[in-house]
Amino acid sequence: MPVLRERGPEGERLGQLPPATLADFEAAEFFGAMRPAEVGGLQIGLKSFAAITRTLARGDASAGWIGGFLMTHSWMLSKLSLEAQRDIFAGRPWVLAAAAAAPPGRAERVAGGYRISGRWRFASGIMHSEWVVLMAMSEDGPLSCVVRVDLVTIHKTWDVPGMEATGSNDVEADGLFVPEHLAVGFAEAAAADCPGAKAFDYPMLRYPMHRVLPLIHPLVALGTADAALELFRDGIGSRIRPQTGGRVIEEPMTHQLYGEAFHRVRTAELVLDDALDRIVFSYGAGKQEEPSLERRAEINLGVTAAGVIAFEAVDLLVRASGASIHRTGHPLDRICRDTQVMRNHGMLDWRYVSSVGGRALLGLSLGEHAEALF
Repeated sequence: MPVLRERGPEGERLGQLPPATLADFEAAEFFGAMRPAEVGGLQIGLKSFAAITRTLARGDASAGWIGGFLMTHSWMLSKLSLEAQRDIFAGRPWVLAAAAAAPPGRAERVAGGYRISGRWRFASGIMHSEWVVLMAMSEDGPLSCVVRVDLVTIHKTWDVPGMEATGSNDVEADGLFVPEHLAVGFAEAAAADCPGAKAFDYPMLRYPMHRVLPLIHPLVALGTADAALELFRDGIGSRIRPQTGGRVIEEPMTHQLYGEAFHRVRTAELVLDDALDRIVFSYGAGKQEEPSLERRAEINLGVTAAGVIAFEAVDLLVRASGASIHRTGHPLDRICRDTQVMRNHGMLDWRYVSSVGGRALLGLSLGEHAEALF
């Protein structure tokens, strides 16, 4: 992925992916990769999605992040009714869509639909998108409201030290009307028998949103760890220890550190592969019921642990690479900054996830609302 790595500085300057990267994604048919074959999509499976996202992130973390979300958001919209999909896709195999859930907005029921208001944060990919899915609370419960981007206000708030090209800005709406078929109950969209799953022969449409979307976080973490291993190996041969005049690559502690980092990346990979296998086993082959709370805890723990372990490998490599990597433009410096931003995402909050997962594994209730999204 050298081309994505070379474009990294341009993405940081733009605050979004460079146009050439979007064109490359389109040429590779990534945007329709998780759309049903009946409408011109590639209908890939979960493992293929994971491989693509990780590979993109090896070139650039922001490219992996946005590529993963643009793929999954077209998949997410494919779960809706055919009426909604006709409005959204307008006969095309894919659209570019962002999504934002926090904090949830307000939805007031009116004739023919809802009026929504709110200001949502972290709408990754909004600068590239035609549509955005916004979470809003109504008297009927939580809704996923699909609206055109030209009807909302984008606030360019994404002034951060890393992951700058994700363009994860704020989105605001004030009394925006959303037709009823584009304001879908969260439970309906997440269910195995969602409208899209009934309309198309694409097994992935039976998978819950909260089981697929969180995979992007550890996949991007693994991709950046892959890149850190590669860049460290490429650069260490030229480093000289000032105190001894010797080559750093000849030092036993360098060998030990690289072996430890490599093993952590491999461990993260195996942990995430196990979680992917558990997801496919639990939701594939026409299965209609959620696995037990304990089985879901095992999946969630594996997904989060994979990202945390991958970041531990990055930390080892960055600290051993010398101060020179923080010179402007060095790709390891960008990886360092990207991982600092990514690790603060709630999906990679190991203390919280391990606490909730441990509670479930001990057979204790999480509460009805929490268990529905667990």
